[in-house]
Amino acid sequence: MAGQDIEGRLVRYVASDGAVLHGMLVAPSGAKTCIIHVHGMTGNFYESGLGIALAKEAAARGIATFLANTRGHDPVALVDLQPSRGKGFILAGTDYERFEDCVLDIRAAMAAMHKYGFRRFVLSGHSTGCQKVAYYQHRKKDAGVVAVLLFAPADDYNIHRKELGRRFGAIVALCRRMVKGRRGKMTASGIPSSFCARRFLSVADLACPEARLFNYDGSMKEFASIRVPIFAAFGSEERHALKPVATYLDILRVKSGSRAFHSGVVGGAGHSFEGHEGQAAGAALDWLGKGAAVNGLGGRGAN
Repeated sequence: MAGQDIEGRLVRYVASDGAVLHGMLVAPSGAKTCIIHVHGMTGNFYESGLGIALAKEAAARGIATFLANTRGHDPVALVDLQPSRGKGFILAGTDYERFEDCVLDIRAAMAAMHKYGFRRFVLSGHSTGCQKVAYYQHRKKDAGVVAVLLFAPADDYNIHRKELGRRFGAIVALCRRMVKGRRGKMTASGIPSSFCARRFLSVADLACPEARLFNYDGSMKEFASIRVPIFAAFGSEERHALKPVATYLDILRVKSGSRAFHSGVVGGAGHSFEGHEGQAAGAALDWLGKGAAVNGLGGRGAN
């Protein structure tokens, strides 16, 4: 993270269910468009090398960036609730969050940016942040969103199937029993990554939207419903790839319902684009700068 210092404004915002969240706004003078960038699993706004690089590159081009925490920030987090709700806090973080609540979190981030005068937004996600911004736009069809950026949209469902092998079905069945028995917020031996049972099902059960969103062997109907322009990128050294990254991008292109889809591969970069964050951010912003994304012009692009 050396050389990743950046100046910005700390912003506190509150979701409609009372969850108190924080983020950082980097807004050059005169900016009219705001990128809202969402971190991946166990991430947060202040340690995201990609997010900080994106904010720097965007500021140089007159675009604002809001690096937003969701309630799924860090492995485990106690998220405060507004005092008026009378509950104190909720147990969240990656291990305990309810994926669908990302809609509340992103909506709150956009509302906070409305207060700073922004009306035009680009939703950006890294890793599981891709699922979150895609799910938000699938659900809300938000007219204020002019484009979506997807950095390393990994296939969590098939990653876990491969890693767990023959144990996968048994662990999914265990988690279903725990949820049915009202023990969904608990974990148990064999459940990966310290997830609670409900959280693991979210990525491992195709009845759940998070598992379906970037299941590259499935219909990807939620992703296909997004009509705004989309830019997707992988690093050439993506450690979570179960197929060549070019194949992933081809699948996204074919299944996308976007009016303008563009993609790229960042040479030498891994899942977090470490050491190549500026290159990844620059590619996305070059695409935005062409005007096709922000103004809704152009057709379906290629690499």
